Amino acid sequence: MHPPLYRPHPMCSHLVQELVKCHDDNPVTKFFGACNDAKYAMDSCFKAEKIKKRDANFAKAREEKVKFEERRAKH
Repeated sequence: MHPPLYRPHPMCSHLVQELVKCHDDNPVTKFFGACNDAKYAMDSCFKAEKIKKRDANFAKAREEKVKFEERRAKH
């Protein structure tokens, strides 16, 4: 299962379009694996996108923690 495709995925938009096109071109055979390669590529891109986003959020949280500790030390 993948996340909703209508949400923006800046790193993976070309792969999302490729999968949607494959589903449109293969209305029946998509159920028998015709689009699996496109889906696997999209899933790996989503995973990389998630890791990048998680690392950015972790770095931001670390910076906020430092700022909070500095403010707390002043009082």
